[in-house]
Amino acid sequence: MKKRLMSMLKSDLAKSGSIILLANFSSNLILFFANLVIANQLGVINFGIFKIIIYLFSFLPLLIELGINVSLTKYISELGSKNRKKISYLVNWFLKLKIFSYLVFILILFLLGEQISIVFLKDASLSYLIAAGILLSGLTFFVVFQFVVLGFQKFKLYALSQFLNISGSAIIGVLLSPFGIFYIILGWSLGPLIGNLINMRFFFSKVVLKRTKSFDVKSKFLKFSIPVYLTNIITGLSTAIVPLLSLFFSQNKIGYFSFAFIFYSATLLIPLSLSMIVFPKVSELDGLKRYKDAKNILMKAFKLYAIVTIVGTIVVLLISDLLFVTFFSTYIKSLFMFKVLTIIGLIFGFNTIYVYYLQGLGKVKRFALFVLIQNILLIAISFVLMSL
Repeated sequence: MKKRLMSMLKSDLAKSGSIILLANFSSNLILFFANLVIANQLGVINFGIFKIIIYLFSFLPLLIELGINVSLTKYISELGSKNRKKISYLVNWFLKLKIFSYLVFILILFLLGEQISIVFLKDASLSYLIAAGILLSGLTFFVVFQFVVLGFQKFKLYALSQFLNISGSAIIGVLLSPFGIFYIILGWSLGPLIGNLINMRFFFSKVVLKRTKSFDVKSKFLKFSIPVYLTNIITGLSTAIVPLLSLFFSQNKIGYFSFAFIFYSATLLIPLSLSMIVFPKVSELDGLKRYKDAKNILMKAFKLYAIVTIVGTIVVLLISDLLFVTFFSTYIKSLFMFKVLTIIGLIFGFNTIYVYYLQGLGKVKRFALFVLIQNILLIAISFVLMSL
């Protein structure tokens, strides 16, 4: 058993995963403390408003993303480094579509700004916060370069950009927190731009948009991107849950729930990090029709994550009460929500890894089914917790 574990830890999967795990852990630790500072400074109700805006305008871009990001990772991985002209054509085709969709999207958001404020914030006077939210949505465009880098399997570069993205949002948000919610959101929105400057440099050094070799990208878009787009909306329901709850519950309750939900999101960091390794490797093996090797990658990821789940569950059960009483007394009403959502998140991590494996194989229907089941369960559990 010891030899098998050491073999797993020395594997390419573990080594590549450890780089992304380190970047995700360190940046999300910064993000976690940033949320604590902001939660303490804003209070329960205003923290609820802040989180409604952050989650809502992080979810809305999924409605016009059209599966482009994941498609770039998948097909760049499949084409390989020897097909640079085809890769250039692929990227060129998708970028034009993405730019057009974002321009239309931002225009619509500006036109509906006041209505969005009334529906989700229950106050038209807070519509100025919607403008900051629109900037947040708009700058998510730059995340596309992160998926290009991932397609080339440049895991160190991806990890660095992920760190700069998340920690950049958190640090600038905290620095602007004395000026109020509006400026916190403005600072938060800059993360995707800051994090992807290095990816843009890599992109323009590797992808020459004018030197292309045309092939049938449209069929790939219709066959893979559109189905993935629909499933991405299903996936994004976990991001939309706080805005969804805001339609039915007070902002005071939303504040408590949002605090607990921070920990749910944190539990998914490790499985998501492993998934970022599993997906491009499985995509490459799928292109080579090496399905057995792809399954071996999945099983290695499962075994590594099982250790995390067992340790994490024990820690939550043993120290959560002391943790809240000592450090989070203002949000003590979130304690039960914290326990439930954190353990649920640890369990859902296995499903997270598996659905990325399915996505790498292009099994979109099964992918959608497993993601839908997970999010329906999460929404149901969240409504029950809020109703208690």
